[in-house]
Amino acid sequence: MKELLRSYMSFTRTERMGLIGLCSLLLILLVLKATMYLWVHPNIDIEKQQRLAAAWETFKRTHTVSDTAAKAAHQDAFDDDPTPLPNIININTADSATLVRLKGIGPATAGKIIARRNEHPFTNVDQLREVGSFSENTFKILKEHLRVGPAN
Repeated sequence: MKELLRSYMSFTRTERMGLIGLCSLLLILLVLKATMYLWVHPNIDIEKQQRLAAAWETFKRTHTVSDTAAKAAHQDAFDDDPTPLPNIININTADSATLVRLKGIGPATAGKIIARRNEHPFTNVDQLREVGSFSENTFKILKEHLRVGPAN
């Protein structure tokens, strides 16, 4: 058994030099990785950091979720169009851009609403539930601002 173990553990001079070289290289790489933070310093732009912090604070101030007036508004808070939406919108005549600006209606839902009204015009606001799934609060807000009139 000792001879079998010795046959696996005996190396030629070239093999021993190769193992020593590999172990030395491994040790050098480990030391480099451990001390890299001492040599490499990230380039921090303090002015850019301050601008980003100011922009973040402005965003947080303008997009508060707890503001009850913003919750009650039927216009989406992330709407880029500065013109205000009318208080009453006719489902059968509103274009997709107007529908998308409403809180709770995205592009896909607006497309479904238009496709549904092209087939069968809406006769009641409650028929919106057939098109998309809205939460109770969203549907309540939509019901306050959407009306059904004759289709053009």
